[in-house]
Parts: sequence; C-alpha cells; structure tokens
Amino acid sequence: MLFVGRQRELQTLEKFYQSANAGLMILYGRRRIGKTRLITTFMEQRPAAPAFYWMATTHNEAFQLRDFSQAIIGHDPRMGSAPTVDFTFPSWESALNYLADVVALGDEPHLIVLDEFTYLLRNQPAISSVLQKVWDHRLSKIPQLKLVLTGSLLGMLARELFAYQAPLYGRATTQIRLRPLPYAAVQALFPARRPDERVAIYGVTGGVPAYLEIFTRTADFVSALREHCLASGSMMMADPALMLYEQLQEPQTYAAVLSAVASGFHQWSEIAKMSGVTETALGPYLRTLQELEFIERREPALSKPSNKRGRYFVRDHFLRFYYRFVVPQLGALERGYQEAIAAKINAELRPFLGEHVFEELCREWVWAMAMAGQLAFVPEVVGAYWQTVRGRGVQLDVVAAAPREKRLLIGEAKWGREPLSRSALTDLQQRSQRMPQVAEGWRTQYALFARGGFTEALQQAAGETGALLVSLERLEEGLRWT
Repeated sequence: MLFVGRQRELQTLEKFYQSANAGLMILYGRRRIGKTRLITTFMEQRPAAPAFYWMATTHNEAFQLRDFSQAIIGHDPRMGSAPTVDFTFPSWESALNYLADVVALGDEPHLIVLDEFTYLLRNQPAISSVLQKVWDHRLSKIPQLKLVLTGSLLGMLARELFAYQAPLYGRATTQIRLRPLPYAAVQALFPARRPDERVAIYGVTGGVPAYLEIFTRTADFVSALREHCLASGSMMMADPALMLYEQLQEPQTYAAVLSAVASGFHQWSEIAKMSGVTETALGPYLRTLQELEFIERREPALSKPSNKRGRYFVRDHFLRFYYRFVVPQLGALERGYQEAIAAKINAELRPFLGEHVFEELCREWVWAMAMAGQLAFVPEVVGAYWQTVRGRGVQLDVVAAAPREKRLLIGEAKWGREPLSRSALTDLQQRSQRMPQVAEGWRTQYALFARGGFTEALQQAAGETGALLVSLERLEEGLRWT
C-alpha cells in the first residue's frame, strides 16, 4: 500500500537522527498502526547509512538472546563470516555492550531499532534494568548512537518505561505515540471512490493503516467486508480479542464494557447494567480503557468538567464498528454466512455513520477551517451539546465556542440522501435556544452539514442569515492535506 501521511513523525525522526548527542526514542502505538512501516520507511530514505534493525518476538528469553546475538554479529563489519548457528552472548548486557562497540567504529549517525521491545519486556522484565545500566554507562556516551524502542503493549510501556519508578524513566530523549491516520489519508488512498464510500471505509478502519490496506484489495466496500474483514481468521476478526488479551487482565469484562458503549449505552449506569459490572466497580475499567484510548469521556460543550451529564464513547473507530456490528453476528459468521452478514451490515451502516463518523468529521472540519483562518472566529472548544430540562431535551451535533468573545458556531450533521430543506435551518435555530449561551445572547452562526446537499430555498436562507452550508464535497476539501 502507498505510504501516506506521517510527515510530522518523519520530521521528528529526522531531528532525532541529526542530533549531536546520543538519543533514545520511544515509538509506540496500538497494533497495526504502522510503527514498523514508519521506521523502515525512514531507513529506506538513507540506504547507505548504518542501521541495525531487530524485532523481538514472543519466544522465550534464550531464543531471543540468541537471535539478537546472531543479528549483532551479522551487523559487525569486522566479522568475515557468519557466526555458528548456536552462537549467543552470555547475557543481554554483554550483547548490548558489543553492539555499542560496533556503533563506536564510525562517526556518522547509527540507527539502532529494537522493534516490539515490549514483547521482550514481557518475557524478560529485567531487560529494562539491564538496558538502563548499559545506557547510563556506555550507550549514552556515544554521540552517533540513535536507539529506537518500539512497542504495542501500552500498559506495559506505562509501567516499565514511563512510570516514575521504572528503570528507564527519564532516559528517553524523544517520544512518538503513533495514532491512526486522519481522514485525509483515506482520500489519498481511495481517490476514485465516492465520498460516502470513503466515509464508510474510514468509519470501519478508523484510519488504521493495516485495515486500510484491506480495502485497497477490492473495488467496492461490500466486497472488502465480505471477503476480507469478516472472513474467518482475518486480522480484523482476530485483532480485538488479541488486543484485549495482550493488554489486560479480565479481558472478557473489558470486552463487555466496550460492547455496551458501542451499542449506544453511554451513561455510567447504563454501561454498568449492560456490561454486568456494578456501578461501584465500573470506574477502573473505564479509566483503563481511556488510558488505552479505546474509549473517551465527553462533556457537553461549555459545561463544567464535573458535570454529571458526561457520556462515554468508543474512541477507536474500528473497535466501535467491531463491537456494534460484528460481535452480535459472530455465530452466523462462524457458520459461513459472510455474504448475508456483509449485506446486513452495509444496510444498517447509514445511521451509524451519521451519528458517529460523519458528526466527528464535521467537528474536525470546524477545527481545520479555524486553523486555516476561514471561520469568523477561532474557537477554544469544539464538541457537541446535550441537555434535558423539565423533560425537554436538546442535542446539538456541532458546537464551536470562543467564551471570551461570547461567540458560537452551532451545526447539525445529516447523513441522509435527500437535500436539506429550509426547515432544517429553522429547526436548528429554534432548538439552539435551549442552550444557555444562545439564550443569553451570544453571537451565533449556524452551519448545516449534509451528504445529500441543500435545496434552493435553504441556500437562499443561508445567504440571508450567514449560515454555512457544508456539502460532503466541501467537507472533504477542508479535510484534505495541503
């Protein structure tokens, strides 16, 4: 698959690489996020520069030390022949010191990559203390040495590398947390697809590079669902359970919590009831899932952080799709009904995309336009708003606010196929009056985001009132890389 994006990360790597001093980088992120692809792409850009790459596995310590030893000897330009197949250094400390000797032979930057370092940590926790000792006494004193540790087990990284009491705490000179690619990547990878199909691809993959690659294999969305995403043994079927089992104790309970939130139960009491976890015991599960960036807590825009109206949402697009659509159909999928389930999911996907993916893209568009200087003001907050007072509820999909200027942009996102009429703007204006800041007279601009476009009457009304009308094409243009 075409390598797209990651320009900021590549720039960070370049700055790290060109530093005059020894460097230790922690490059981390969830499975399939593209850590190896990023670092190998960086290495490929300078093929003549010295670089050592080794990937840890889930094998036992003896196997990994021997494999690491073989790789180091093979990297030593002084060695005229390959080592014997059973050669191994007596300890990790001696292996790392030998690697330091090899790096010290030259003067130019020398990249050392220990990929999936957390697998090594899991099998040999003492390796962090060993590495700390060698780093402090030897590696950090070799200016040309640039050591990169990558990892997918985020909980283990937090305990073994980032925690205050961890041996390597404070040694890292650079950190990169690799996150999913933005919507602009989907546009770059699928320029010939319809805009609504690109939104669907983004909603299912969440911008995870390995999942995006799956959708490049077929010409249409449903075929990719049927033949690859829902196929028995596919990575998209196996990854959710693997991610939880690798990261967490009690993975079944975390899966139940994710299923509850993904199914539309966003409040604390609802999640507890649907997941089978008591309300008093739910807190640690939600906090851990937030730390892993699987879920997030959202407050109504402009509300106080302690507001009890906060709701929980699945932040990871792919996990949201998986637990909402795939988990309820696992039995049928195991019996081989991929075609029928793919068709069923595709038919039920429209409200899901509208409620979650399209609304989130609309809020991203507001940020993008603000940063480009194309809004009337620069918001401090962009989110959504909800409230129920005396039985009357209000839900506003997009709310951008600049409290010090008392300015608002309030928007509605519609994923239907039909053009929006004049009544859509009238309804939004009326509903917004239930928001306190609007009632207090804050200067408010309105925006309508629509997949199906806008009627002439609505376009005329927008011209008269200054409302923004954002079609799917205009939204894509605003989110495209420049």
